[in-house]
Amino acid sequence: MNSGITVKKILVLSANPKGTKPLRLGEEIREIKDGLRRGRERERFIIESAEAVRYRDIRRAILDYEPHIVHFSGHGLEEGLVFEDDTGREKLVEPQALAGLFELFGDQVECVLLNACYSEHQAKAIAQHINYVIGMSQAIGDKAAIEFAVGFYDALLAGRTVEIAYKFGRNAIQMASIPEHLTPQLLKKSKLGEENSNTTSESLLPGNFSSQNVDYTRLEDLLAAGQWKQADEETLALMLKAVGREKEGWLDYTSIENFPCIDLRTIDQLWVKYSRGRFGFSVQKGIWESLGGKPGVFNEETWFNFGERVGWRTTRHHQILFVTWSSREWSYYSQINFNQNAPQGHLPRLWDEWRGGVEVCLIALRLEICNIS
Repeated sequence: MNSGITVKKILVLSANPKGTKPLRLGEEIREIKDGLRRGRERERFIIESAEAVRYRDIRRAILDYEPHIVHFSGHGLEEGLVFEDDTGREKLVEPQALAGLFELFGDQVECVLLNACYSEHQAKAIAQHINYVIGMSQAIGDKAAIEFAVGFYDALLAGRTVEIAYKFGRNAIQMASIPEHLTPQLLKKSKLGEENSNTTSESLLPGNFSSQNVDYTRLEDLLAAGQWKQADEETLALMLKAVGREKEGWLDYTSIENFPCIDLRTIDQLWVKYSRGRFGFSVQKGIWESLGGKPGVFNEETWFNFGERVGWRTTRHHQILFVTWSSREWSYYSQINFNQNAPQGHLPRLWDEWRGGVEVCLIALRLEICNIS
Protein backbone atom coordinates (compact mmCIF):
# COMPACT_ATOMS: atom_id res chain seq x y z
CA MET A 1 0.00 0.00 0.00
CA ASN A 2 1.38 3.38 -0.97
CA SER A 3 2.26 5.75 1.86
CA GLY A 4 0.45 9.05 2.02
CA ILE A 5 -2.85 7.58 0.79
CA THR A 6 -5.88 8.28 2.95
CA VAL A 7 -7.47 4.90 3.66
CA LYS A 8 -11.19 4.52 4.29
CA LYS A 9 -12.35 1.63 6.45
CA ILE A 10 -15.60 -0.19 5.75
CA LEU A 11 -17.09 -2.26 8.57
CA VAL A 12 -19.69 -4.86 7.54
CA LEU A 13 -21.85 -6.11 10.41
CA SER A 14 -24.32 -8.95 9.93
CA ALA A 15 -26.82 -10.81 12.09
CA ASN A 16 -29.25 -13.64 11.36
CA PRO A 17 -30.51 -14.76 14.79
CA LYS A 18 -31.90 -18.21 15.51
CA GLY A 19 -35.57 -18.47 14.63
CA THR A 20 -35.46 -15.75 11.97
CA LYS A 21 -35.65 -16.26 8.21
CA PRO A 22 -32.27 -17.37 6.80
CA LEU A 23 -30.60 -14.65 4.72
CA ARG A 24 -27.79 -14.88 2.18
CA LEU A 25 -25.49 -12.69 4.27
CA GLY A 26 -22.35 -14.61 3.43
CA GLU A 27 -22.92 -14.02 -0.27
CA GLU A 28 -23.42 -10.30 0.30
CA ILE A 29 -20.17 -9.97 2.27
CA ARG A 30 -18.29 -12.06 -0.28
CA GLU A 31 -19.53 -9.87 -3.15
CA ILE A 32 -18.50 -6.69 -1.32
CA LYS A 33 -14.99 -8.02 -0.69
CA ASP A 34 -14.75 -9.20 -4.30
CA GLY A 35 -15.62 -5.67 -5.37
CA LEU A 36 -12.67 -4.40 -3.32
CA ARG A 37 -10.26 -6.76 -5.06
CA ARG A 38 -11.41 -5.49 -8.46
CA GLY A 39 -11.87 -1.85 -7.49
CA ARG A 40 -9.74 0.80 -9.16
CA GLU A 41 -9.35 2.59 -5.82
CA ARG A 42 -8.79 -0.62 -3.81
CA GLU A 43 -5.68 0.81 -2.13
CA ARG A 44 -7.85 3.46 -0.55
CA PHE A 45 -10.19 1.04 1.24
CA ILE A 46 -10.05 -1.69 3.86
CA ILE A 47 -13.04 -3.95 4.55
CA GLU A 48 -13.55 -5.60 7.93
CA SER A 49 -16.51 -7.80 8.80
CA ALA A 50 -18.15 -9.19 11.92
CA GLU A 51 -20.87 -11.85 11.81
CA ALA A 52 -23.54 -12.99 14.29
CA VAL A 53 -23.34 -9.53 15.81
CA ARG A 54 -24.82 -9.07 19.26
CA TYR A 55 -26.22 -5.70 20.25
CA ARG A 56 -23.17 -4.82 22.35
CA ASP A 57 -20.82 -5.90 19.53
CA ILE A 58 -21.89 -2.89 17.45
CA ARG A 59 -20.20 -0.49 19.85
CA ARG A 60 -17.16 -2.72 20.29
CA ALA A 61 -16.63 -3.22 16.56
CA ILE A 62 -16.80 0.50 15.81
CA LEU A 63 -14.37 1.24 18.65
CA ASP A 64 -11.98 -1.51 17.51
CA TYR A 65 -12.00 -0.90 13.75
CA GLU A 66 -12.68 2.88 13.67
CA PRO A 67 -14.61 2.64 10.37
CA HIS A 68 -15.63 5.49 8.10
CA ILE A 69 -18.48 3.46 6.61
CA VAL A 70 -20.69 1.08 8.59
CA HIS A 71 -22.76 -1.49 6.72
CA PHE A 72 -25.42 -3.63 8.41
CA SER A 73 -26.96 -6.70 6.78
CA GLY A 74 -29.80 -8.56 8.44
CA HIS A 75 -33.39 -8.27 9.52
CA GLY A 76 -35.24 -5.05 10.22
CA LEU A 77 -38.62 -4.01 11.53
CA GLU A 78 -40.24 -0.59 11.75
CA GLU A 79 -39.52 -0.77 15.48
CA GLY A 80 -35.78 -1.36 15.06
CA LEU A 81 -32.95 -3.52 13.71
CA VAL A 82 -32.62 -7.16 14.74
CA PHE A 83 -29.30 -8.21 16.29
CA GLU A 84 -28.49 -11.22 18.47
CA ASP A 85 -28.55 -11.65 22.22
CA ASP A 86 -26.14 -13.81 24.21
CA THR A 87 -28.08 -16.96 23.29
CA GLY A 88 -28.14 -16.21 19.56
CA ARG A 89 -31.83 -15.25 19.65
CA GLU A 90 -33.13 -12.00 18.24
CA LYS A 91 -32.61 -8.75 20.11
CA LEU A 92 -34.38 -5.66 18.81
CA VAL A 93 -32.44 -2.38 18.98
CA GLU A 94 -34.68 0.68 18.67
CA PRO A 95 -33.97 3.65 16.34
CA GLN A 96 -33.20 6.15 19.09
CA ALA A 97 -30.71 3.78 20.71
CA LEU A 98 -28.90 3.41 17.38
CA ALA A 99 -29.03 7.17 16.83
CA GLY A 100 -27.53 7.73 20.27
CA LEU A 101 -24.70 5.34 19.51
CA PHE A 102 -23.84 6.92 16.16
CA GLU A 103 -23.98 10.38 17.72
CA LEU A 104 -20.91 9.31 19.71
CA PHE A 105 -19.14 8.45 16.45
CA GLY A 106 -20.37 11.42 14.45
CA ASP A 107 -16.85 12.83 13.99
CA GLN A 108 -15.61 9.53 12.55
CA VAL A 109 -18.35 7.66 10.66
CA GLU A 110 -19.24 9.27 7.34
CA CYS A 111 -21.82 6.85 5.96
CA VAL A 112 -24.14 4.16 7.32
CA LEU A 113 -25.85 1.61 5.06
CA LEU A 114 -28.70 -0.34 6.66
CA ASN A 115 -29.37 -3.18 4.21
CA ALA A 116 -32.42 -4.48 6.06
CA CYS A 117 -36.20 -4.33 5.70
CA TYR A 118 -37.96 -1.17 6.93
CA SER A 119 -34.63 0.36 8.00
CA GLU A 120 -35.56 3.84 6.74
CA HIS A 121 -37.09 4.39 10.20
CA GLN A 122 -33.69 3.81 11.82
CA ALA A 123 -31.92 5.75 9.04
CA LYS A 124 -33.95 8.88 9.79
CA ALA A 125 -32.85 8.79 13.42
CA ILE A 126 -29.19 8.13 12.60
CA ALA A 127 -29.14 10.86 9.91
CA GLN A 128 -29.37 13.46 12.67
CA HIS A 129 -25.69 12.72 13.35
CA ILE A 130 -24.16 11.05 10.25
CA ASN A 131 -23.63 12.74 6.88
CA TYR A 132 -25.08 9.93 4.71
CA VAL A 133 -27.43 7.16 5.77
CA ILE A 134 -29.16 4.66 3.48
CA GLY A 135 -32.20 2.72 4.63
CA MET A 136 -34.98 0.67 3.06
CA SER A 137 -38.47 2.15 2.85
CA GLN A 138 -40.15 -1.27 3.01
CA ALA A 139 -39.35 -4.98 2.94
CA ILE A 140 -36.56 -5.82 0.49
CA GLY A 141 -35.79 -9.23 -0.96
CA ASP A 142 -32.47 -11.00 -0.53
CA LYS A 143 -31.55 -10.67 -4.20
CA ALA A 144 -32.40 -6.97 -4.36
CA ALA A 145 -30.41 -6.28 -1.18
CA ILE A 146 -27.36 -8.03 -2.60
CA GLU A 147 -27.66 -6.29 -5.97
CA PHE A 148 -27.85 -2.90 -4.26
CA ALA A 149 -24.80 -3.61 -2.09
CA VAL A 150 -22.76 -4.82 -5.07
CA GLY A 151 -23.71 -1.83 -7.23
CA PHE A 152 -23.10 0.63 -4.39
CA TYR A 153 -19.64 -0.67 -3.50
CA ASP A 154 -18.57 -1.25 -7.10
CA ALA A 155 -19.09 2.48 -7.64
CA LEU A 156 -17.67 3.58 -4.30
CA LEU A 157 -14.53 1.49 -4.75
CA ALA A 158 -14.14 2.97 -8.23
CA GLY A 159 -13.84 6.42 -6.69
CA ARG A 160 -17.45 7.63 -6.96
CA THR A 161 -19.13 9.67 -4.23
CA VAL A 162 -21.68 8.17 -1.84
CA GLU A 163 -24.51 9.94 -3.67
CA ILE A 164 -23.44 8.56 -7.04
CA ALA A 165 -22.76 5.11 -5.58
CA TYR A 166 -26.30 5.10 -4.18
CA LYS A 167 -27.64 5.67 -7.69
CA PHE A 168 -25.48 2.85 -9.01
CA GLY A 169 -26.93 0.58 -6.32
CA ARG A 170 -30.51 1.38 -7.28
CA ASN A 171 -29.69 0.90 -10.94
CA ALA A 172 -28.13 -2.49 -10.19
CA ILE A 173 -31.48 -3.66 -8.81
CA GLN A 174 -33.22 -2.30 -11.89
CA MET A 175 -30.74 -3.97 -14.25
CA ALA A 176 -31.48 -7.29 -12.55
CA SER A 177 -35.20 -6.80 -13.45
CA ILE A 178 -36.20 -6.67 -9.79
CA PRO A 179 -39.05 -4.18 -9.12
CA GLU A 180 -37.49 -2.91 -5.87
CA HIS A 181 -35.06 -0.27 -7.09
CA LEU A 182 -37.03 2.50 -5.38
CA THR A 183 -36.85 0.82 -1.96
CA PRO A 184 -33.39 2.12 -0.95
CA GLN A 185 -33.55 5.70 0.34
CA LEU A 186 -30.63 8.08 0.88
CA LEU A 187 -30.85 10.55 3.74
CA LYS A 188 -28.40 13.35 4.34
CA LYS A 189 -27.52 15.15 7.53
CA SER A 190 -27.50 18.43 5.60
CA LYS A 191 -31.19 17.90 4.83
CA LEU A 192 -32.29 17.33 8.40
CA GLY A 193 -36.04 17.77 8.68
CA GLU A 194 -36.76 16.60 5.17
CA GLU A 195 -38.17 13.13 4.58
CA ASN A 196 -35.28 11.89 2.40
CA SER A 197 -33.33 12.75 -0.71
CA ASN A 198 -36.33 11.94 -2.90
CA THR A 199 -39.07 13.23 -0.66
CA THR A 200 -38.59 16.86 0.25
CA SER A 201 -40.97 19.62 1.20
CA GLU A 202 -40.23 21.35 -2.08
CA SER A 203 -42.93 20.93 -4.68
CA LEU A 204 -42.24 18.94 -7.80
CA LEU A 205 -44.23 21.53 -9.70
CA PRO A 206 -42.33 24.83 -9.65
CA GLY A 207 -43.25 25.50 -13.27
CA ASN A 208 -45.23 24.12 -16.18
CA PHE A 209 -45.25 20.32 -15.84
CA SER A 210 -48.07 19.78 -18.31
CA SER A 211 -48.23 20.09 -22.07
CA GLN A 212 -52.02 20.30 -21.86
CA ASN A 213 -52.33 23.11 -19.29
CA VAL A 214 -53.46 20.67 -16.61
CA ASP A 215 -52.94 21.82 -13.02
CA TYR A 216 -51.50 19.02 -10.86
CA THR A 217 -51.31 21.07 -7.66
CA ARG A 218 -54.33 19.43 -6.01
CA LEU A 219 -53.01 15.94 -6.85
CA GLU A 220 -49.71 16.80 -5.21
CA ASP A 221 -51.50 18.15 -2.14
CA LEU A 222 -53.60 14.99 -1.80
CA LEU A 223 -50.59 12.72 -2.16
CA ALA A 224 -48.54 14.77 0.28
CA ALA A 225 -51.38 14.43 2.80
CA GLY A 226 -51.62 10.67 2.26
CA GLN A 227 -55.19 10.89 0.97
CA TRP A 228 -54.69 7.99 -1.39
CA LYS A 229 -58.30 7.38 -2.46
CA GLN A 230 -58.92 11.02 -3.33
CA ALA A 231 -55.55 11.11 -5.11
CA ASP A 232 -56.49 8.03 -7.15
CA GLU A 233 -59.77 9.64 -8.20
CA GLU A 234 -58.00 12.92 -8.96
CA THR A 235 -55.46 11.07 -11.10
CA LEU A 236 -58.15 9.64 -13.35
CA ALA A 237 -59.91 13.01 -13.59
CA LEU A 238 -56.67 14.77 -14.60
CA MET A 239 -55.75 12.09 -17.11
CA LEU A 240 -59.17 12.41 -18.72
CA LYS A 241 -58.68 16.15 -18.90
CA ALA A 242 -55.25 15.77 -20.47
CA VAL A 243 -56.67 13.71 -23.35
CA GLY A 244 -60.03 15.48 -23.65
CA ARG A 245 -62.19 12.57 -22.50
CA GLU A 246 -63.88 14.12 -19.49
CA LYS A 247 -67.31 13.61 -21.03
CA GLU A 248 -66.70 9.91 -21.72
CA GLY A 249 -65.33 9.33 -18.22
CA TRP A 250 -62.88 6.58 -19.18
CA LEU A 251 -59.56 6.19 -21.01
CA ASP A 252 -59.69 4.29 -24.28
CA TYR A 253 -56.71 2.50 -25.80
CA THR A 254 -55.92 5.29 -28.27
CA SER A 255 -55.81 7.96 -25.57
CA ILE A 256 -53.38 5.87 -23.51
CA GLU A 257 -51.18 5.13 -26.52
CA ASN A 258 -50.90 8.87 -27.20
CA PHE A 259 -50.92 10.18 -23.64
CA PRO A 260 -48.70 13.30 -23.30
CA CYS A 261 -45.27 12.27 -22.03
CA ILE A 262 -44.77 15.37 -19.89
CA ASP A 263 -48.05 14.81 -18.09
CA LEU A 264 -47.46 11.09 -17.63
CA ARG A 265 -44.03 11.82 -16.15
CA THR A 266 -45.49 14.39 -13.75
CA ILE A 267 -48.22 12.05 -12.53
CA ASP A 268 -45.81 9.16 -12.07
CA GLN A 269 -43.18 11.26 -10.28
CA LEU A 270 -45.76 12.60 -7.86
CA TRP A 271 -47.01 9.11 -6.97
CA VAL A 272 -43.49 7.70 -6.61
CA LYS A 273 -42.25 10.63 -4.57
CA TYR A 274 -45.03 10.80 -1.98
CA SER A 275 -45.40 7.03 -1.61
CA ARG A 276 -41.62 6.73 -1.16
CA GLY A 277 -41.34 4.47 -4.17
CA ARG A 278 -44.28 2.24 -3.28
CA PHE A 279 -46.88 3.39 -5.82
CA GLY A 280 -46.84 4.77 -9.35
CA PHE A 281 -47.18 3.67 -12.96
CA SER A 282 -43.44 3.06 -13.26
CA VAL A 283 -43.57 0.82 -10.17
CA GLN A 284 -46.39 -1.18 -11.77
CA LYS A 285 -44.41 -1.42 -15.01
CA GLY A 286 -41.45 -2.87 -13.12
CA ILE A 287 -43.67 -5.49 -11.51
CA TRP A 288 -45.30 -6.37 -14.86
CA GLU A 289 -41.88 -6.91 -16.43
CA SER A 290 -40.57 -8.89 -13.44
CA LEU A 291 -43.41 -11.37 -14.04
CA GLY A 292 -42.33 -11.87 -17.62
CA GLY A 293 -44.73 -9.35 -19.13
CA LYS A 294 -43.78 -7.07 -22.00
CA PRO A 295 -44.93 -3.44 -22.32
CA GLY A 296 -47.85 -3.22 -24.74
CA VAL A 297 -48.40 -6.98 -24.89
CA PHE A 298 -51.32 -8.39 -22.91
CA ASN A 299 -50.98 -11.87 -21.47
CA GLU A 300 -53.79 -13.28 -19.35
CA GLU A 301 -51.56 -15.40 -17.11
CA THR A 302 -49.25 -12.45 -16.44
CA TRP A 303 -52.27 -10.24 -15.77
CA PHE A 304 -53.59 -12.68 -13.14
CA ASN A 305 -50.16 -12.96 -11.52
CA PHE A 306 -49.82 -9.18 -11.59
CA GLY A 307 -53.20 -8.82 -9.87
CA GLU A 308 -52.09 -11.18 -7.11
CA ARG A 309 -48.75 -9.38 -6.68
CA VAL A 310 -50.20 -5.87 -6.35
CA GLY A 311 -53.18 -6.96 -4.26
CA TRP A 312 -55.95 -6.44 -6.79
CA ARG A 313 -57.35 -9.93 -6.29
CA THR A 314 -59.19 -11.16 -3.23
CA THR A 315 -60.84 -14.26 -1.81
CA ARG A 316 -64.61 -14.32 -2.07
CA HIS A 317 -66.85 -16.78 -0.26
CA HIS A 318 -69.97 -18.21 -1.91
CA GLN A 319 -72.92 -20.25 -0.70
CA ILE A 320 -75.84 -21.89 -2.48
CA LEU A 321 -78.15 -23.68 -0.08
CA PHE A 322 -75.78 -25.82 2.01
CA VAL A 323 -72.84 -25.70 -0.38
CA THR A 324 -70.07 -23.19 0.34
CA TRP A 325 -66.83 -22.50 -1.50
CA SER A 326 -64.19 -19.83 -1.95
CA SER A 327 -62.49 -18.45 -5.03
CA ARG A 328 -59.83 -15.89 -5.97
CA GLU A 329 -61.44 -13.03 -7.88
CA TRP A 330 -60.75 -9.45 -8.88
CA SER A 331 -61.40 -6.86 -6.17
CA TYR A 332 -64.12 -4.26 -6.52
CA TYR A 333 -62.89 -0.68 -6.38
CA SER A 334 -64.50 -0.41 -2.94
CA GLN A 335 -62.16 -3.19 -1.76
CA ILE A 336 -58.96 -1.42 -2.81
CA ASN A 337 -56.60 -0.73 0.10
CA PHE A 338 -56.03 3.02 0.10
CA ASN A 339 -53.24 2.87 2.62
CA GLN A 340 -49.47 3.20 2.31
CA ASN A 341 -49.13 -0.29 3.77
CA ALA A 342 -50.84 -1.70 0.68
CA PRO A 343 -48.72 -3.99 -1.53
CA GLN A 344 -46.13 -2.35 -3.76
CA GLY A 345 -47.77 -1.20 -7.02
CA HIS A 346 -51.29 -1.28 -5.53
CA LEU A 347 -51.97 2.28 -6.68
CA PRO A 348 -52.99 4.01 -8.89
CA ARG A 349 -55.97 1.74 -9.54
CA LEU A 350 -58.05 3.47 -12.19
CA TRP A 351 -60.20 0.49 -13.16
CA ASP A 352 -62.72 -1.71 -11.36
CA GLU A 353 -62.63 -5.49 -10.96
CA TRP A 354 -61.00 -7.41 -13.85
CA ARG A 355 -60.73 -4.40 -16.15
CA GLY A 356 -57.34 -2.77 -16.62
CA GLY A 357 -55.12 -5.52 -18.00
CA VAL A 358 -54.69 -4.07 -21.47
CA GLU A 359 -54.55 -0.58 -20.00
CA VAL A 360 -51.69 -1.52 -17.66
CA CYS A 361 -49.78 -2.95 -20.65
CA LEU A 362 -50.37 0.16 -22.72
CA ILE A 363 -49.33 2.52 -19.92
CA ALA A 364 -46.16 0.44 -19.48
CA LEU A 365 -45.48 0.81 -23.21
CA ARG A 366 -46.12 4.55 -23.08
CA LEU A 367 -43.71 4.85 -20.13
CA GLU A 368 -41.06 3.11 -22.19
CA ILE A 369 -41.65 5.28 -25.24
CA CYS A 370 -41.53 8.41 -23.06
CA ASN A 371 -38.34 7.13 -21.37
CA ILE A 372 -39.92 7.21 -17.92
CA SER A 373 -38.50 4.82 -15.34
